[in-house]
Amino acid sequence: MKKWSLGYAFLKQIVRLAMWLSHRRITVIGLSKIPKDKPLIFAPNHQNALMDPLAVLCTNHTQPVWLARADIFKLRMTRPILRFLKILPVYRIRDGKENLGENEKIFACAIDILEHKKQLALFQEAGHSGKRQMLAPKKAIPRIAFLAEEKNDFRLNLQIVPVGIYYSHYWHFNRELLVNYGAPIEVSTYEEEFKRDPQKTTLKLRNEIADRIEVLTINIRSKTHYDNYELMRKLLGSGFVFKKQQAGSRAEARFYHDQQLIKKLEAIELEEPEQFRRLHQQLDHFRKSLKKLGIKSEQLDQQRITAGHLAVQSLISLILLPLVLLAYLLHLVPFFLPRYFIQKKIKHPEFFSTFQFVAGLLIYPLVAIGLGFAIYFLTGRAMWAVLAPAAYLLLGKPAFRGLKYLQDLRTDYRLFRFAKKNKSEATRLFDQKAELINKLTTLLNN
Repeated sequence: MKKWSLGYAFLKQIVRLAMWLSHRRITVIGLSKIPKDKPLIFAPNHQNALMDPLAVLCTNHTQPVWLARADIFKLRMTRPILRFLKILPVYRIRDGKENLGENEKIFACAIDILEHKKQLALFQEAGHSGKRQMLAPKKAIPRIAFLAEEKNDFRLNLQIVPVGIYYSHYWHFNRELLVNYGAPIEVSTYEEEFKRDPQKTTLKLRNEIADRIEVLTINIRSKTHYDNYELMRKLLGSGFVFKKQQAGSRAEARFYHDQQLIKKLEAIELEEPEQFRRLHQQLDHFRKSLKKLGIKSEQLDQQRITAGHLAVQSLISLILLPLVLLAYLLHLVPFFLPRYFIQKKIKHPEFFSTFQFVAGLLIYPLVAIGLGFAIYFLTGRAMWAVLAPAAYLLLGKPAFRGLKYLQDLRTDYRLFRFAKKNKSEATRLFDQKAELINKLTTLLNN
């Protein structure tokens, strides 16, 4: 596991291509902060099942060994695959007390990897939330870090790299992904404190890691009003910009905007609890109205349902329709059917994107290879047998965007009909949205 693997590197490039195809944009911040030629532990936040380790793996040059929950090793046939993927099990009480002793062997293996100046990766939260919300941190990372340094008289120069992962949506195709690498923590700086009080210092390092990760992601602290904070984030969108923040890209700017927005709103709620209580009541009512109508807050836009706008969009849709229908038929089996059954069968939405990504990763290569053989059989030309599958894969994303365009237009027409039949209720909704945006903007400016 501690050796560089050619097979792993090849598979990583395939997964990278799949990540690029399935995301609208992948933005990486702080890549230069990752130390070279030093033992590392990557410590990312965890919100989106398998997509989180892939987000880290595909945005840096390393081949880290991941420590994962032991229950995924139950099937004997999967163990060689998991070892090839550089994954080691970590046992918890729920895995049986008799298995906890196995962790000593796992930690010894992890220390050996670090002593060879290689990389480990594990989630400090030891679970994923499916929300922009960090869970309580655990002690696994500082425990391994101090075991490794103590064994090497604190001369290992071990670095813990905090990582923040941010998604524009957790399971929608063609979303945005931002991976934010922070400044590393040098474990050796805790040497004297650890020698005086190991338990207290372990907790201190655990808390520092959590604090460093929180700076790199968005953490909505409110459990009761989480959905309202998400709604406030969407209502203000990119229109409310904190001018002090300098960012290198639109995705980065939006991330920092949302991060600061949430922090400022939470601070105001602490200062003005009664005012926010009334605000949350308004937001609850507005969310229920949107849910009843079956639309999102960003779709509630009067400009989108004017006759002129709809006429222009309809003309564009007529041009796109034949291409979108063709692409839909071509991608029905590898893309749309798996997504349909996954969202029907999987109970927890935070696993949607994992199963969808893995299904695509398995099915699309088979379809592309089959298409290549079919083209070669029909034409006898090797070039066409290579170009046709490549075009099939690359044109899938534009076709999906065309389909999304048609779906949004359908929503606009539905809202247009609703506004015509229920003029007073539609006006009330538009006014309510404008009032909420105005109220939030005033709160923030004050």
